[in-house]
Amino acid sequence: MASKYGNLGNAYLSLGEYQKAIDYYKKGLEISIAIGDQLGIASKNGNLGTAYRCLGEYQKAIGLEISTAIGNRSGIANHLGNLGNGHRCLGEYEVATSHLVKSISFFDTIFLDSVPDQNKLSFTKQYFESHRALMSCFLSLERIESALLVIDLGRAKELHCRVEKHKNSVNKDMFNYARAIWNRIEAREERREMEEMQTFLHLGKNCTSILLFAFNLKDSLNVWVLNDEVIIRKLDACFETLQCLIMELLGRVEVSIDRNSSFCNSDSVVNSHDQMSSPFEIPNKKPLSKNVLENTAHYSDLSNREILEMLFKLLVDPVKDLVNGNKLIVVPDPQLIFTPFSALIDENGSYLSNSYSVQITPSLHTLMCTMKQSCDSNFGFALFVGNPAVGKVSLNGEYFTPRGLPSAAKEVKCLSKFFEATPLLGRYATKEVVLQLLNGASIIHIAAHGEPSRGEIMLAPNSFPVQPCLTVPKPESYLLAQRDILNMSLQARLVVLCCCHTGQGEITSEGVIGITRAFLAAGARCVIATLWPIDDSATKEFMEKFYGELCQETSVCEALRRTMNLFQKHEIVAYRSIRIWAPFTVYGEDVNFHKNEIEQIREKSREMFSGFVVL
Repeated sequence: MASKYGNLGNAYLSLGEYQKAIDYYKKGLEISIAIGDQLGIASKNGNLGTAYRCLGEYQKAIGLEISTAIGNRSGIANHLGNLGNGHRCLGEYEVATSHLVKSISFFDTIFLDSVPDQNKLSFTKQYFESHRALMSCFLSLERIESALLVIDLGRAKELHCRVEKHKNSVNKDMFNYARAIWNRIEAREERREMEEMQTFLHLGKNCTSILLFAFNLKDSLNVWVLNDEVIIRKLDACFETLQCLIMELLGRVEVSIDRNSSFCNSDSVVNSHDQMSSPFEIPNKKPLSKNVLENTAHYSDLSNREILEMLFKLLVDPVKDLVNGNKLIVVPDPQLIFTPFSALIDENGSYLSNSYSVQITPSLHTLMCTMKQSCDSNFGFALFVGNPAVGKVSLNGEYFTPRGLPSAAKEVKCLSKFFEATPLLGRYATKEVVLQLLNGASIIHIAAHGEPSRGEIMLAPNSFPVQPCLTVPKPESYLLAQRDILNMSLQARLVVLCCCHTGQGEITSEGVIGITRAFLAAGARCVIATLWPIDDSATKEFMEKFYGELCQETSVCEALRRTMNLFQKHEIVAYRSIRIWAPFTVYGEDVNFHKNEIEQIREKSREMFSGFVVL
């Protein structure tokens, strides 16, 4: 009966009828007390605290947080977080920070000790809000360095865990970096931590600036600028406005012949154009309001250029006077992850990429962890995969046959010559063969069809059918999925995914959960992925220019910027469009290849592919 009252209380709480919820929680609490159910008592008190907090009765809410009495670690963590939020709402920020730090510490311990690897990603969502609440407290206390460190620690925990696995076995010491930071925050020595970060990332040389964006609990946006200083500014940009602009811009993207699996010869009676989803589906923290829907209609009257100008004005213009150098490392709030930063247009009509190379990372701590990994001086080969012969396959319950990508085949034939490698093409580019080769490659380049929702890549089926009447291959036979990559340990310094939607996926506090993140988690240091469908023909030329720059010892970010600049003035007018050059985005670490390293890769490629024949 106590649980039934609790369920009724939960139902009324979800409907916003807080007083009715309280009445039922109290009835359930009375029964739990009568039968001596300590866990039930703690649960009902926690629910009552939540209801009182929703009513703004923070003192009552605080008084009900008693789960620490029963030793339930998850309950302790949750209720310490609730206590912290209660004191934060009362303006008692010092008390709130103490409770929130303890809450996060409990969650970190549970994360490492008790949560299976397959559940770690979903578990991190539980306590990211504690990091945001703690960030808010530190901002109210004007401790801006602590606020930055806290919100960055709240991001990419599971990704960081996977990256650490490539250095150590998982153990209780794996979050030593986090404990050291918490100790410095509590000792008010956060300035020392920031100075070490600035030194490690070479921010004092006036060549690089970092922009870290974070929405606070009221959906207003803060941005920290890091170079030789650490400065924060609150931007006059609300979540809903930015969401509308990004949705409007990216919902328009189309190219003539792309590498998107939606452009297929479908056996379904439904028109293939009608099956296309928007390239971007930006998850909301709450349902779209009527105001958002009205604004979206309003923004549809704007041109692409006007939207890019507005995004620049909202995100970059307020801090441009603080930016040093010609390189930007952007740590976007997860809700800004699909913003094409390189294409934003300033007040002079210039693209951001005219002045800066842009690198995206989900968190600074994960970036530093990747950079600290010892670089293996023994390089592997270069792996180029193009235009796999997928044939008739099954995906999401439908049969279809992806069209051929002739320019993708020409692309990898041309690019493989830079490294004296032999490309895998057509029916030889099977999932089985590609998986066997990924581990040994220092450069991985795949030009193929991409699956729209997660960017997973379509390869030739493992058993390529000789006769079309044979069983239609299922996704596990041909689709290079996240789980395939996560089960590997890669040594790749650079991965280039020239497929549609490879930057796509579910937005969480961990960033975008898709194929790009899987490559980073498996050990790849740098990944170039696409934000929207790419043009088959234009991409071939784009990549030829990019690799030409890369082989001149230019860093990946700078090589990409120079290639973008070339296309912005291309003799073919259509190639100047952002649709052609702006989807390419660098994730993870910026890397480069010295001449002697390129020679090592060429030598390994000759050895590896001596028996391969291109047809």
